[in-house]
Amino acid sequence: MATLSTSNSTKSVDASLWWEPFNGFLTELENASVSSELPQSLEKKLKDNHDWFLGTTSKFRPPNSKSREALDSTCVKIGLQELNIQPRLKDAALMISSTLCLDEVQSYIIVQRSLEHNDAAVSDVNTNILNLVVLEYYSERQCLLKCTRQILMHALYFGSESGGGSSVLKEAHQLISDGLEFKLLSIFQDLLSSNYPEQMDVDLYTLWAEETLVEDNLVLDILFLVYYESLCTCDAKCWKRLCTIYEGLVTGSYNFQKLAISPDAILAIYHAKVQLLLILIVSLNLENLLQMIHDNVPFRQGSISFSEMDIQQMDEIISSLNAFAAKEAGPLILAWAVFLCLISSLPGKEENSLLTKIDHMGYVRQAFEASSLAYFLEILQSDTLNFSDGHLAGCRSVLRTFISAFIASYEINLQFEDDNLKLILDILCKIYRGEESLCIQFWDKESFIDGPVRCLLCNLEGEFPFRITQLVNLLSALCEGAWPSECVFNFLDKSVGLSTPIELSSDSVVDAASNFVETRFPLPVAGVEGLVIPSKSRGQVLRMIDENCALVRWEYPESGVLVLLLRLAQQLYLQNPEELIVILDLLSRLVTFSTAVRYSLTDAWSSFHDKELSMGNQDKYMRVDVVEIVCSLVKNLSPSVNGAVMMSMCVNILTKMFICLPSHVATVFTKGNIFDVDLRTNPFDMGSNGLSSGSGSWLLSGRLAKMLLIDCEQSDCSMTLAVLDFTKSLLETGLETDTVLALIIFSLQYVLVNHEFWKYKVKRARWKVTMKVLEVMKKCISSISCCPKLGEIVCHIMLFDSSIHSTLFRIVCTTATSLEKLYVSRLFDTLDIEGLQQAISCGLDVLVSMISTFSKDSPGLPIFHQAIFSPMTKPIPVITAAISLISYFPDPKIQIGAARLLSALFVEDFSQSYTYSNASLGLDDKQVATFRKSICNILSEQPPCNDDLIIATLKLLTSAARNQPAFLTAVISSKENLNAQVLNADSEHEPNKSENVSLDSKEESLLNAVLRCLKKSEDLFHSVPSMLVCLLNFLRALWQGAPQFMKTLEQLKVSENFWGQVSYSVLLITSNKGKLEELAGKELHYGYQLLSNVLDILGYEIFLQKKLMHAQMVVNQISKPPINGAENTVDSKCTESKSNSLKEMISTWFKSSLLGDLIKACVSWEYDTSSQRAKVAAILFAVQAMVKLRSRDSGSLSVSLIERIVTLSQKLCKLPAFTELLTQYTQCGYSVGEELETLILSDLSYHVQGELEGRQIDNRPFKELFQFLLDSKFLDAYNHKQDDDVLANVKSIYLYDTVRLRADLGLEMWDRLTWKESKEVAQTMLLCLQDANLRMLQSNSKLSALRGLIMLLYMHEDNLKKDEDLTALKIPDEVVSSSINHTCQCLHGTLESLTPALVDSEDVLDILTAQAELLLFLVRSISNNLSQPDCVLILKTSGYGLKLLCSYKPSLVVRTAKKFLLMLIVSSVEFSSMDLCSGIVSGTESVEGSTEISNSCLGLLPILCNCIQDPEQYTLSLATIDLILKGFSSPATWFAVIQKHLPLQHLVQKLHDRTLPSNVSVTLKFLLNLARVRHGADMLLNAGILASIKVLFSDFSEGGPFSVIQSERIFSSQSDKSEKPEPVWGLGLAVLTALIQSLGESSSASIIDHLMTCILVEKAPLVSYYLSAPDFPTEGHENKRARALKSNISLSELKETQNTLALICVLAKHRSSWKKILQNMESQLREKSIHLLAFISRATQRPGESFRGEAPLLCHPVLKEEFEWYKKQPFINSRNGWFALSALGCKLNPKFAHLSSRTTALTLKDQSKDSANVSPQTHLSDLIAIEMYKIAFLLLNFLCTQAESAARKAEEIGFVDLAHFPELPMPDILHGLQDQGIAIITELCEADKMKQLAPEKQQLCLLLLQVTVMALYLEFCVIQICGIRPVSGHVETFSKELRLLVRATEGHVFLKEPLKTLKQIVSFVYPELTQQEALF
Repeated sequence: MATLSTSNSTKSVDASLWWEPFNGFLTELENASVSSELPQSLEKKLKDNHDWFLGTTSKFRPPNSKSREALDSTCVKIGLQELNIQPRLKDAALMISSTLCLDEVQSYIIVQRSLEHNDAAVSDVNTNILNLVVLEYYSERQCLLKCTRQILMHALYFGSESGGGSSVLKEAHQLISDGLEFKLLSIFQDLLSSNYPEQMDVDLYTLWAEETLVEDNLVLDILFLVYYESLCTCDAKCWKRLCTIYEGLVTGSYNFQKLAISPDAILAIYHAKVQLLLILIVSLNLENLLQMIHDNVPFRQGSISFSEMDIQQMDEIISSLNAFAAKEAGPLILAWAVFLCLISSLPGKEENSLLTKIDHMGYVRQAFEASSLAYFLEILQSDTLNFSDGHLAGCRSVLRTFISAFIASYEINLQFEDDNLKLILDILCKIYRGEESLCIQFWDKESFIDGPVRCLLCNLEGEFPFRITQLVNLLSALCEGAWPSECVFNFLDKSVGLSTPIELSSDSVVDAASNFVETRFPLPVAGVEGLVIPSKSRGQVLRMIDENCALVRWEYPESGVLVLLLRLAQQLYLQNPEELIVILDLLSRLVTFSTAVRYSLTDAWSSFHDKELSMGNQDKYMRVDVVEIVCSLVKNLSPSVNGAVMMSMCVNILTKMFICLPSHVATVFTKGNIFDVDLRTNPFDMGSNGLSSGSGSWLLSGRLAKMLLIDCEQSDCSMTLAVLDFTKSLLETGLETDTVLALIIFSLQYVLVNHEFWKYKVKRARWKVTMKVLEVMKKCISSISCCPKLGEIVCHIMLFDSSIHSTLFRIVCTTATSLEKLYVSRLFDTLDIEGLQQAISCGLDVLVSMISTFSKDSPGLPIFHQAIFSPMTKPIPVITAAISLISYFPDPKIQIGAARLLSALFVEDFSQSYTYSNASLGLDDKQVATFRKSICNILSEQPPCNDDLIIATLKLLTSAARNQPAFLTAVISSKENLNAQVLNADSEHEPNKSENVSLDSKEESLLNAVLRCLKKSEDLFHSVPSMLVCLLNFLRALWQGAPQFMKTLEQLKVSENFWGQVSYSVLLITSNKGKLEELAGKELHYGYQLLSNVLDILGYEIFLQKKLMHAQMVVNQISKPPINGAENTVDSKCTESKSNSLKEMISTWFKSSLLGDLIKACVSWEYDTSSQRAKVAAILFAVQAMVKLRSRDSGSLSVSLIERIVTLSQKLCKLPAFTELLTQYTQCGYSVGEELETLILSDLSYHVQGELEGRQIDNRPFKELFQFLLDSKFLDAYNHKQDDDVLANVKSIYLYDTVRLRADLGLEMWDRLTWKESKEVAQTMLLCLQDANLRMLQSNSKLSALRGLIMLLYMHEDNLKKDEDLTALKIPDEVVSSSINHTCQCLHGTLESLTPALVDSEDVLDILTAQAELLLFLVRSISNNLSQPDCVLILKTSGYGLKLLCSYKPSLVVRTAKKFLLMLIVSSVEFSSMDLCSGIVSGTESVEGSTEISNSCLGLLPILCNCIQDPEQYTLSLATIDLILKGFSSPATWFAVIQKHLPLQHLVQKLHDRTLPSNVSVTLKFLLNLARVRHGADMLLNAGILASIKVLFSDFSEGGPFSVIQSERIFSSQSDKSEKPEPVWGLGLAVLTALIQSLGESSSASIIDHLMTCILVEKAPLVSYYLSAPDFPTEGHENKRARALKSNISLSELKETQNTLALICVLAKHRSSWKKILQNMESQLREKSIHLLAFISRATQRPGESFRGEAPLLCHPVLKEEFEWYKKQPFINSRNGWFALSALGCKLNPKFAHLSSRTTALTLKDQSKDSANVSPQTHLSDLIAIEMYKIAFLLLNFLCTQAESAARKAEEIGFVDLAHFPELPMPDILHGLQDQGIAIITELCEADKMKQLAPEKQQLCLLLLQVTVMALYLEFCVIQICGIRPVSGHVETFSKELRLLVRATEGHVFLKEPLKTLKQIVSFVYPELTQQEALF
């Protein structure tokens, strides 16, 4: 608005022309608390605007030349403010200035503000805009006047509270002292004299007239406040001035009357006259005069502000008034007469004789003749006071004082038998009715003002019940409020006598002097049948009715309430409906205001005060039941105006009585069938197809519908509202009957659908009906769950009745613009608009409830859902209306409802059938921009801010982010901002265009609004944590949908300190100063919800960064680098800076203690017994309620709760335990019957009370009863699902609905019932339920935070593995270690809280699972440094938990918890095994720790063996057992445990399970470990392992020989799969090999024969396949395809070959069986072995040599661990033999090269033929090489065994049989193996000559030495058998290599003995080398 000037042409004007808008200040004042000081900002505004509050509208100046000249400049300076003048706005301002006679600069300000408020551009300035400007101007003036009025009202209230210390009070006094009174009078006179502006057209003139009258009334309101509360005393001069003005008003001498050009203007003129009349009356200070008379104070000593002379002058003015010429003058004349009369009544009349001479009676006669008293009644009956926003109570108080003074002045009593008495009584009724404060004053005996009225009331009571109507009518008015209604009831109930007419006779008079009479016979009370005055009763004659009939007051006390009830009971005989109406009105008001009165009335059937009612005949008595009387009356009412009025009161009485005694009222109501429901059939037996019409058996008679129409057309709709209220009460009490159903259907399908078309006598009553019927609809929806019978039918009606839907849509489907236009429409007044707003708000709530409640699983798509999502819905689509109503700021409730409706619509699954793009929503860019701006304004928290609205808006954004990302993206993005940039770029050439841009393109950013909210995290955390939770929940939703919101997230992250603001709550929660416990009570769970959201956001962000970096890497690999990489550099730097900020924050967490504190805060959990205690408290209440109900005392319990308790009681009494108790009690002398059952229940309640207090129930039968009640799920009916979705990573939370339970209890009524003694039990139950809810929220919130922390840690850990730059961010071991210890303690505590009673509760198990998952992460992250005490602690805790969970019934959550505990055990055992095997353990403590670990592992074995039985835990449990067994050096420590607990037969049977190959693999691995133990081998043989493996291997041949081609196809296809192939063949052979080795020499020949037959014979093709060697690559290409087929092998296949050879080696040692079974296959096996050995031998790769041709063996990584090994560096680091060749073939599979980016972060090198020889060595290539040498070792072992066997045979027979001597490898094959072994050992020892070799290298050296030795052995055999001598060249080469080997191995002790063996065999093979000393 006010901006900095950029022009040199600047002019200054008076600073007082500037003002800040007063509408916002007015709202702040109205919302300010009366009982506390104003905020400092508001106090400052008070001081700054003091001159404006004093001068009010006079501060708006008339036009002047200086202001006119100022607008000709480009900039105007107004004090500290500056305005940039725009030409079009200037022209509009000048037009407004001339029209409104307003200063030109102020006109410019008004025009500019009007455009801003209406979102208009400068180009929109036209006639319509000018009308809006005029409205803006008068709105400012009126807000200013209202501010002054509000200051005075606020000061008055605050002054009464604090004694005058308020800044508002000081401001008020300052305004008065500065002359506010006189300024207002001047302004008022100026307004009265204002003339019609000639420049105005008709429309503007009407507007001007109405707004001027509004200002008149506001000025009078302020004046009234000034005089009413005596802030300023009205002196005679001022009073005369006011009186003169009043005279001018009523006589029409002012222009005032000319303004009556519209109905609103006429009402405003009337209100102004009334207000001025009241000001004149209150200025007379009649209250002070009454006080002086009461205190007997003379005139001159009193505090009267008028002197005698003043009064005479004032009287002269009054005497000039003529009540006959102007009726408005009569009331003032009458008030003046009362004033004079009171003056004359003061003591010391002789001192003011002049005043006594004034004829005040003449004034009274004139006023009465002009019916001036009726004018006061007219004022009270009109809407002038009732619907004004002035001081209504003050106005009525003035009238009350006047009437009271009038009664006192002229001694008004019952002797006035004319209409004036009735008129006075009517006035009094109008005054007191509706004003509780006046009623309280009336019944306060210290109130002297009400004394005359109290006297009049007592006179009326003296003639009760003869004069009943007037008394009851006045009492009805005087019972406003709780205490006044009790006073009225007591006043009637404690009546001291009855007045009846009696015929007097000569012998009737007892005392003629005192007019006492006595009746000789019982005297029936006239009009009250059954009530009799006893004989001999005395009475006083009050007055004579005629000559022989007198009205006598009998000395016979009887309750007046009882008399009224008896009159009601005889309603059929009464011919006066007026009396019935006033009685019902009194009863209705009494029960409405006071609970005590309701219970007093319900006691009426006890005959009031425990005495029977005599009916004259002593043997007959009557019973009075208020409910029955009222129901009977309703049943017999006829359709008429009076009938409708009476029915409204009767139904209201029943509604209020329902609260006290629901069961009794429901019984009488149902039995009476007061609404004439057709009960011919049972509606609940009908099918669902015929329920939509609501006709048939549910029809009400037409009487009710007729009476509703009469009520609306001829009354105020009170009956309609009462019936709807009664229907709502029926629903609340849970009554399910035909009548209730009929009323519901009547309300929905008749009232709701048709009420908008009815004719209304009171126009605004239409909206009351709408609101009430919508409330009934809401109650129907909420009652569906607790009223299943009604719920099914109501649900069907609401879903499929299109007329109901259409009605709802007509109410709700409107736009904010349409509502705003109503304010300027003359067809709607303010009350109508407010009613419509309330109806829209309630209608939105109904739609939200329907969407969220009704099941979406209904058959087909219900009509309701079709209509609500249809774009053809009339008048506009629902979604369009909701989006528009978000912008309706005058009513935040509508905005909240619209936000909630949109959230519900976005969440609905049905939305998938409609594409929610802007087009399908029917939205254009302007509507989206408006929606965006509204959201921004809401989030900006501009006053008046509404926390509920902000929260609803944030939930709306969250729902849109999760379900409608396209819509949210359109809202976040701003097309207008983009256009604005273009326009600003062009504005240099088009200056006029830039003016428009400055207003049009100024658009708020949604993200900026969100960030502003985020910056206030600290304040929100302490003040409104729920809002902060919703804000972070929205951000989490954005990160969850990151692909749709990438640009949005980038904009958020680049904001200043974004991550610091997001994570603020984490810092606050984990810091010592901001512990969660500082949050009070129910807000504690918000802290954990905040933590959960923040941790989720951080986890998502880390995951997102990883994916983005990975995607960028792939793009860089695929695409060519740009010529100019500047752009990419900038983007990468930006991304890197944002990533670094997050890294720095997380690094700070890890370096400090924050992470440890965070882990402790999340993992800590203490189980409390709140849920269990709540159930016990509920049982205690239920048992005590059973006792009460057995005594026929249902109290205020709802019908549904009573039915639930009765049903439970019946089931309880049928239990065997209860029967046993009956027997025991009978044996003790108690009589059998209902009393005995009640006694047992009473005793049970004492036992339950003890259980609640911590004492266990010892008695078995009572304990069984208690357990039955505990399992009965009594409270399940009050479970409800929490609506909030802020905890996205936890299951749905169900809480106890304590609000509904409290309502069903009717607990507020118990103090007045016999249930009072049980109230403490019920309150304890509610407190326990609330505590259980709180604990449930806290527990789930903490669980959510814990899961978020786990996700963040996993994401971070995974990122560490992927990104080498983040290695510095690893969690410190100290933090991990302390966290492990704490987590174990928490986990153990959680386990201890698990009891059998909690088996069905998953909450504790969820916490347990999350704790175990976190502990597993911590263990894995520190596995290399895990201390032994921590390992023991983890094993013990996990074992304890596993043992405990094994006793639980299997379920998903139990299995998940067991899985994590098993994984914990696996990780711990892996560590301990690795630690022991590595030899790190040293020292006494370490040895003790190892022992403790071993003992812990042994203790786990029985538990793990038990877990094997669970199919879900089979694999993990067995693998854990296998791992534990491997960790022990001696099987003796564990074998006994395994033998006892292991279900071995179950394991062997698992080998037949073909559905899960992984189970077979794990089983074989375990059996392999077991087979290596001698006794284990025996166990396996006994379990039938051989037969099982045979069956297992049968799957490898399908009915025929398993050919090599088949094998190649199957195994090569396995190699191509990414899934892990299960090495079943190899593992099975390994088990058999270990079995034979363990059995040793004891192996029977039958076992060996069986194995040879089943394996080597039957599976010969498969054995041949694994022994087949691929062809070494040559230069030829003819067999390239066939060679590639075999040379492509996997690491697992190499191990399969190894296992095959191992079994052959073992079996080959059994020569007899070998020769017998494999005689025909032996040669083939040797040939295969020699060929494979030759293949291995040819890898004579030397360092520096380049291999020519293709790789000899292709071994691509297949499994996950193989890919990991492929990424790792080599661990052998040899460049000889297979270590060089395996690297050539160990590459990624070319078929998956394009996917390599998803499996590895390594950059792929060109795999072309030219670069194939430079492939780097990897960990995987080293493993492949080692496998090759292990295979070579086994091959040599087999061939050596064959050679040894042949040599032994040669020794036996004495010669070498060359024909049968086994084939042996050629020497060059053996030389190749010798060269490889010696070269590799030499290389490794030379490389690490100065240090000890790594264990892996040592094992490799020993293996290669064995290979070399066996190769030399076979060469020696060849030399000896074939006679071939070594080639001399080879001997020299071998000598050199051996010399190098010996030199290299010096210092390596582990090779000393193997070298001796080598030298020994060398001496046999090459004896000539023995001469070389360097070698031997």
